[in-house]
This record gives sequence, C-alpha cells and structure tokens, in this order.
Amino acid sequence: MYQRAKPLVMSGLATCLLALSYVPPLGAQSDPAAASRRVADISAIALDEYAIGVRNGRVVNEDEHREARLFLDEARRIVDDLPPRARERAAPLLDQLIDGVAALADDGQLREVLTNLRKALEDELGVALDPLPDSPPSLAHGARLYTRYCRQCHGEAGAGDGPLAPELDPPPSDLTDDAALRQSTPLDFFRVVNVGVAGTAMPSMMATLDLEERWALALYASTLRHTREAERRGAAWASKECVECQVLVSDFGETAVLSDDSLAALVVGHGSGRGPTDVEAAIAYARIAGAMEELGSNRALAIARTVSRAKAVVAEAEGLADLRGSRDAAARALDAYLVFEQIEASVRVRDPKLADRAERAFTQFRASLLAGAGAADVSSARAAVELALDDALATTTATASPGLLLGQSFLIMVREGLEAILIIGALMAFLLKAGAAERKRDIGYGVLAALGASAVTALGFATVFRSATRHQELLEGVTMLLAAAVLFWVSYWLVSKIEVRKWQEFVRAQLEKALASKRAFALGAVAFLAVYREGFETVLFYTALFATADGSTQSIGGVLVGIVAGAVILVAVYFVVLRSSRRIPLKLFFAVTSALLYLMAFTFAGQGIAELQDAGVVSATLLAWMPSIPVLGIFPTAQTLTVQLLLVAALTGALLWVFWLEPKAVRVRS
Repeated sequence: MYQRAKPLVMSGLATCLLALSYVPPLGAQSDPAAASRRVADISAIALDEYAIGVRNGRVVNEDEHREARLFLDEARRIVDDLPPRARERAAPLLDQLIDGVAALADDGQLREVLTNLRKALEDELGVALDPLPDSPPSLAHGARLYTRYCRQCHGEAGAGDGPLAPELDPPPSDLTDDAALRQSTPLDFFRVVNVGVAGTAMPSMMATLDLEERWALALYASTLRHTREAERRGAAWASKECVECQVLVSDFGETAVLSDDSLAALVVGHGSGRGPTDVEAAIAYARIAGAMEELGSNRALAIARTVSRAKAVVAEAEGLADLRGSRDAAARALDAYLVFEQIEASVRVRDPKLADRAERAFTQFRASLLAGAGAADVSSARAAVELALDDALATTTATASPGLLLGQSFLIMVREGLEAILIIGALMAFLLKAGAAERKRDIGYGVLAALGASAVTALGFATVFRSATRHQELLEGVTMLLAAAVLFWVSYWLVSKIEVRKWQEFVRAQLEKALASKRAFALGAVAFLAVYREGFETVLFYTALFATADGSTQSIGGVLVGIVAGAVILVAVYFVVLRSSRRIPLKLFFAVTSALLYLMAFTFAGQGIAELQDAGVVSATLLAWMPSIPVLGIFPTAQTLTVQLLLVAALTGALLWVFWLEPKAVRVRS
C-alpha cells in the first residue's frame, strides 16, 4: 500500500501497539458483520500493497508483493468462518484475487473483483463495510489515543523516532513523510487500525477501541504529515478564497475517502489556487476540516453542509427509483428528510411557513417515488425539495439582529402558549361554573406535570435524541394524536351538556361523581397534553433560536426579553379568558368551548398523522386536488384526510345523538 520509503506504514502503526495483547482474528469470533468487515479491509489493503509491489506485470518490490499475498491468505481463512450463503459468494471471488495476485494480473481487473467481493458481503450480511462514526472524530481524542498507543514507537511528532524504535524490525514508519503518504486516506488508516497487518506485530484494534476511537486515531495519524502552521494558513486561505469548498471539505463523510491529491483537486477547483504554498496549506486545512473541533465553530457552515448533504441524498433517492425500485428510493428519500430535520427547528424559528413547505415537499417527493410516478413528476418533486432547501439555507444563515431575535422570541412564546392558555382557561372556567373551584388543583397538577415532562424532554433531546431526529417526529405525532382523542372526548362531553336543563341535572345528580372520577382525570389529562405539546415545541424552537444568536450579550438578551414579554402577554390573556367566562351565557360558553376543543382535535389529528408521515411510520398518498392549510392540520394526503373525515363523522354522529336521537328516545319513553 505504501512505498518502501515508509516500509509498511500501517505496519508501523502496528508496531506502535506492541504493548497490546494479541487479539485473535475476528474470523475466529462469532460476529459475521465484524468478520465481513475484516475480510473487506484486509483485501483492500492487500491490493494497495500489490499496486506498489507490481507494475506492468513485473514485481518491482518483492516485500510488498509478499505482504499482499499474506493479507489475502489471512482473508481467505476468515471467509471460511462466515455464514454459508456469504461464504459461498465471497470465497470464489477471494480465490480470484489470490490467483490474480500470484499471476501478476492487472491491478484494474483485481479492483473490479474486490468491488464485487464487497458488494457480495454487503448484500448477504446487510452491513456497511466501512461504517462512519455517528459524530465527527475528535482530533484531541485521537491525539490522546496516539500518545497512549503509538508514541513509544512513532515518536511524539510521528517521525518514527520513539523510544522503542531502535528495537523494532522493520522500524516504525515515518508518519510525517508527506510524499510517501500522499495517496493515503483516513479510511486507509482506519482499515489498518481495524485489522492490523499480517506478518507483523500489529494486532487488530477492533476489540481494543470502539468505532469512534478508531476513527479518531486514524484521522489524527493521517494529519501528522501536515504542520499546525500549515493548517492555520489553510484555514485563513479557505475563509477568504474558498468559501464554497469549505462546505465540501467540512463533511467528514466525504473527505475520509479522499487522498491529498484528491483534496487538492477539490480545493483548487473551487478556490483560486495561487501556487503550491496556498494549495498545500489548503490541503492541510481540508484534512482536519471535518473534525469535531472545526465543525463546532461555524454554525452557518454547518447548516450549509446539512443542506448540501440533504440535496445529495435526494439525488440518490431519485437515482434509486430506476435501479432498485420505489421502496428503496422512498426509504432513501426519508433519509434525506432526516438530514433536513437537523436544521428544521432553526428554519421554523425563522419562517414557520417555509418549514411547513419543506416538510410537504419532502412528503410529496417520497410519495411520488412510492407511487412509481413518471420521471418528469419525480424530477419536479425533487426540484421543489431543492428549492425549499435553498430557501431554508438563505433564511437560517441570514444575520439576525438583537431586535429580530427579540421579535422571534416573543412570537414563539405567544404562539406556542396561546393554545394551551385557551384550553386551560376553558377548563378552569368549567370548574367555576360547576361550583367546584376547589378542583382547580387537578388542572394545576396537569400543568405542573406537563412542565416537568417538557423539561425532561428537553434533557432527552440534548442527550439521547440529539442525533435521532426520527424520535422527535414519532413523539410529536403520538402526542398530537393522543391530544386529539382526549380533546374530542371532552368536546363531546361539553356538547352533551349544552342544554341548561341537562347541565342543571348534571350538576345536581352527577357533579360529585364526575369530578371525583374519570371526568376530573380527563380534565387534568387535557391540561397535561395541551401544555406538554406546546412545551415540547417551545423547547425545540428556543434551542434553535439561541443557536441562531451570535453569542453576544445583546443577542442573548434579545431572546430573553422576548421570552419575558411573551410570558407577560400570556398571563394577561389567561386572566381575561378566565374572568370573562363568568359573564358568558352558559349555552354560548359551552358551545364556543366545545367548538374550540373540537377544532384543536381536528388540527392535532391532521398534524399528528403528518408528523408520523415525516417519520416514515405512516405512508403518504398525495391528493393533487386538495389544498394545504397547515394551521388547521389539513394536508394533501389521503391519510390525513381520512383521519380528519373520521373526526367529522364522529362529530356529526355526536350532534345527531345529542340534539335529535337522544331527545327523541326520551320523548318515546315518557
């Protein structure tokens, strides 16, 4: 894989780990996924060694050629331990590689065999052979791992001059040799850290370090050939002359598979490339740009990278429609939406209508793929998604003034709190009219429980759910549907008491029982769900809003002032609703309150189904003739329409029963 100037550079990585106990080959273990990755990694390393040792059908480096054969022999032993179907497909392909290397076959032909081998392993075992870390690697953590496992052999700076170096044969490789390692990628380093090196002292690190640690070590080792000064100059160069390429090089998933020459082509193609010094410094920066430390310092760049990644996945989804069919394409479209979800809250803070438009565009794109629509329709749906993503990028990366942040903060607080206030105010007024003011504590308990649940949810999103955006959609969808069911029940119950006579009978004969049992519980449940739903969204939106601030005292202060101002308005609205309800005629009060609760149930039902569609749990069948009115939970899909029509039918039945069938039955009995 590497020139003899750095004999077995990754075997040098191996020798840096002599202090570790030997880890048996994963083929001898019981994990087929790990074994398949080991086979793929070893085979790839073998062909890299082969490309160095054999040129034009002639052996130019016997050591490299021998190492390639040793690697493949190791891979062949592991294949025998794979599950039967995987073994049957992989063994013949690996035998082709072994025979080809022995016969000094063309490197390009052997690469095709390797591609087929990797595809066979992926298809049969359903695994990603080169898994990326869940979050970008940390250079600081990689440096600590290097110090612990590699410094004794490779030296502090990686020059191969560690304290144990004189005792090693072959000597530790020089990880600072830029010329020798120019074609090496972080993925190459990662593979060797994974599997070790056949015929050397380097063991596999898969059982010693977890995935995140192996990537951190691999990335750090791949940067040792660049100086910190070059990285700083490259960062300054990129910020001034290569703003567009910053989006590309800050995506670790992209740069992990690129050699230095490929990175050079990337940055020169987007930047000015004013001479070797600038380009080399830009390469040094591009190599570290995807590290955790770099990504955490530029919010606008992170959003641009997310939009770029979402577009790329959307393009993949469209391509899969022809290659694998509608289901695979729709699944990939869902992946694209989940990428967008990383910035959805930020978009909604700035422009709720734009966020809704983006979600609907993704839903329509996914539905068109599932329906097997024509190429023109799919292309049109994709264009709508990309337009929404472009608008989202422009909206979220615009500089926000303290005044704008104050206004946005105020609107979030008022908008998200108003629905909950109206419901709670109606419930409190209901208790006052029922002569059961002492039971207001049940509503209070529901509100306090909802506030506590909102705090727990915020903690959950900051930890467990931070990268699992699908959970957000599921939790929102389930909460909305549950709220819709309870709101509809309470709405019907109020309608059933709309006649003064019925209300008086209820108060006289059933008040004590109702308030002491399920009805009282239902009131508390409505309060909980109303407040929790709004609290859930408020937590997300304020998290995003604080993220849009530039960190200055003025910006943070603007958000806080908006919160306080919005809270004051909500308190005033609550007292107006509560006190005004005392003077409202009973029949009118029940009618208006019931209608309000039913409207919210109708809206929540549509929004809940839409959230589950966004999460991919519920399918989406588009209705082109139907308008989209997000504020009422009306969306142009058969599924949202169906659940809302069921609510309309239930309401119709309830009204028929209350105002016609039940009175008729009473008259017949009397």
